Amino acid sequence: MFGFKSQSRSKAEEKAGIQFLAALLVCYPEISSVTYDPKKTALTFDFVVRGSYPEKELNAFTMLLSESVETYHALTDGSHVYLAVRGEEIVAENRTVMFHVDRDIRSLDRGELTLLARFFTEHFGKALLVDSHSLKSLEQDFASVQSELLDQMLGQARELHFRMHMVGLREGDRVVVYNR
Repeated sequence: MFGFKSQSRSKAEEKAGIQFLAALLVCYPEISSVTYDPKKTALTFDFVVRGSYPEKELNAFTMLLSESVETYHALTDGSHVYLAVRGEEIVAENRTVMFHVDRDIRSLDRGELTLLARFFTEHFGKALLVDSHSLKSLEQDFASVQSELLDQMLGQARELHFRMHMVGLREGDRVVVYNR
């Protein structure tokens, strides 16, 4: 009545959003960072690849990735999904390409996340930046909790609507999530 309920709900929602992004990064070490946009209820996954690649090769890769995700959903649940993939070459001391995969959160599932991670790993191999802290290398209890949390959150994705714009990224040996 006096705003206490909405404040506690807001804090619970904020905590759930932070846990969700952190669990995504813990479970998928191939993802360098993830951003949640509340206006679009969409996530942007960033994958970083070392090296320089011809534009034609990058365009072919992004097209194949988009088609693969669309085919995955057509076969598994018959849905059409929002997906946008773009590559950005960063010219610095060491050339890298950052891929941004924009994805609506409502129909995202664990199979698609695994498909994305494998697709990048198989296509780019050791050029893909992958955190050394994978689920296999983490303490078993922690890894299980993060994996179960991610499954639970993805199962509730249709009801999830976080109000904050959040960014999760890797910082050394940690995963950091903050709101923007």
